[in-house]
Amino acid sequence: MTTSEARRHGRGWSGARLALVLSALAIVTAVPSACGGGGGDAAASGNAATGRFHPPAIQTHVTAAVRKACDVSSPTIDRIRKEGVLFWAIGVSPPFGFELERGMWAGVEAQNAAELATILGVDFDIAEYSYDTLPEALVSGQADIVGAELFVTDERKKLIDFSTPYYQSGQLFYVLERSPYETIDDLNKPGVRFVYGTGTAQLDLARRYVPKARISDTPLGNRLLLNDVLAADRADATMSQAAAMKVILEKFPEPPLAAIGLHGRVTARRASPDDVLDPFDVAFGLPKGDERWRGCVNAWVRDLLDSGRMRQRLDYWLAQPVT
Repeated sequence: MTTSEARRHGRGWSGARLALVLSALAIVTAVPSACGGGGGDAAASGNAATGRFHPPAIQTHVTAAVRKACDVSSPTIDRIRKEGVLFWAIGVSPPFGFELERGMWAGVEAQNAAELATILGVDFDIAEYSYDTLPEALVSGQADIVGAELFVTDERKKLIDFSTPYYQSGQLFYVLERSPYETIDDLNKPGVRFVYGTGTAQLDLARRYVPKARISDTPLGNRLLLNDVLAADRADATMSQAAAMKVILEKFPEPPLAAIGLHGRVTARRASPDDVLDPFDVAFGLPKGDERWRGCVNAWVRDLLDSGRMRQRLDYWLAQPVT
């Protein structure tokens, strides 16, 4: 068994096989400008382009800065080019990564995997791991990169390297715009009814920030926000991802909502880092010590952020009912 076969053995379907199976769902794009040369001249987009998902398309043009950073030799890059496959480790975390069917991946990270593979001019292979074993997938060489809404933590840094963060995960409180609540102190009172999604980490945040409120829960299901509970006057406040603020305010216009952060109501279109409760940096996990591979991924992340593609990708998938 070759190294490539050993790494693929027992894993999910490759991008090429996925593209064939998802002929009605995936776009296949020619990429004559891709860096490297290990994997042919096309890569599946990772988009569910028909049916109920219509995300913004991945980038197929490679900028000069990204090309320069990725057209280098390193242990990981050389292996990817030789095998013609980018092995991508994912954890199930809708809307970042989820299966349409068995082996058929969609979401933010599916598109990220397809875009980076396109840049490298190779195929991609997405395989699922539990979050406690994601670092081991890199250490053991089963994966070249982890893209799974992976929080940057000191414990994980002992085992793996991280790219430049591409997302910040944190929370905001949400109330009806017409409500009298302006600050977290206003919410932290015995008469205030706070509701959170059952089984989420929002309970810990509620106990920390609004311990005096009447805290209860209800199943979140595939909802981004428990806005119906607020609208029906069954609660005064709830909580959701800060990154989804723009989407939430647009998706639920009646009755109008307002977001409350660490410094009171957020009046900008998006929350600033200073507004967000308990923010965690999210980045790609990488094999430890391969600085050129890290440089390639970082150049791509900078392009994702500077171009606005990552924001558009997040805005789209955060608005989808994907559970």
